[in-house]
Amino acid sequence: MSKYSYILNSGWWCGERTPENDKRVEYGSNEIRGVAFFREWYESVNRHTSPTKIIVVDSASPTVPELPDDERMEFVSMDVNGGHSTSHLGKYAGCTRCFFVGLAYTYASDAEYWVYVEQDALLFGKGIVEYAIDNMTSDFMFGDRGNTPQPLQQSMMIIKKSAIPAFLNAYARIKATDEVITPEMKFAIASTKVAQWLPERLFYQRDYSTFKNKLINKLQYWLFKYGKGYDVFPFGFGRVKPVNFNDRYGYFQHGDDEELQRYRETVNKDVS
Repeated sequence: MSKYSYILNSGWWCGERTPENDKRVEYGSNEIRGVAFFREWYESVNRHTSPTKIIVVDSASPTVPELPDDERMEFVSMDVNGGHSTSHLGKYAGCTRCFFVGLAYTYASDAEYWVYVEQDALLFGKGIVEYAIDNMTSDFMFGDRGNTPQPLQQSMMIIKKSAIPAFLNAYARIKATDEVITPEMKFAIASTKVAQWLPERLFYQRDYSTFKNKLINKLQYWLFKYGKGYDVFPFGFGRVKPVNFNDRYGYFQHGDDEELQRYRETVNKDVS
């Protein structure tokens, strides 16, 4: 039994590329986008974490997975597919809507933490969530940006329950859509008080070919390197490569065929 209580949240979408999501860039093995991969994701979560509930938010997908016989599992279907953050309906992309549902559920529950694990992310190291929480010095813990273009990674995230109302309030105050300010950037802003006092335009997505935009990019980098209001995980890897499967704890997203094979050989040997 875990020494912390937490709700584990994830999203779900499985379908063909359409004109509505044609801007979506696909990384990693085709296998991770298939309906059968849900079983491996669930086995990864079940082996290495101990949530009180598992909340999967379906973005009105045309294909849904076969759910495990686990009383902790709750599968919630949205009324619409919000779309990818590069091409979405309304103000928020499907991933943001998923976060909102999971965060609201956590706040209404008796759990202490919200934990998010992306639908194509796999974990290794039993007790990985507990180890992460042991190392939290703030109310938030996200993936280190590594060599990615965003201030943080969202493959795996943790937020303390008591911080959820203020976080959601700060997030909702951001007027820009997810296409203009990315969900990753919005998470960084909503968890960093000093960033909330700055003009939104500083955080817009930009073409960094001009000197002015390069300077703004540098300011963003230094702000979230030295002034961020969140912790980063004390382990890798998210979307950062290479993945060291010999580490005690870790997680990875966008796994390619070779990484999936290595994972199965070293971590989930019983999952075929």
